[in-house]
Amino acid sequence: MEDLSKYTPTELLKIINDNNAKHEVIKQEIINHTVEIDDLEKLINKKIAILDELEKNYITLIEEMNNRNAI
Repeated sequence: MEDLSKYTPTELLKIINDNNAKHEVIKQEIINHTVEIDDLEKLINKKIAILDELEKNYITLIEEMNNRNAI
């Protein structure tokens, strides 16, 4: 940290306010990114469920084809 003794109380107050403003902006960005991650996670989970269903259908279809060929 730099030497703060060279600043007037008014300048220190401005630095404090600027620091708090930056802090709030970054905090809100993190919150927004967290929401984006949650939305992506939900989308990924839906697609995984679709993949699981497609895999089950594939196995059922292959088994049916194998049963027909065995006859």
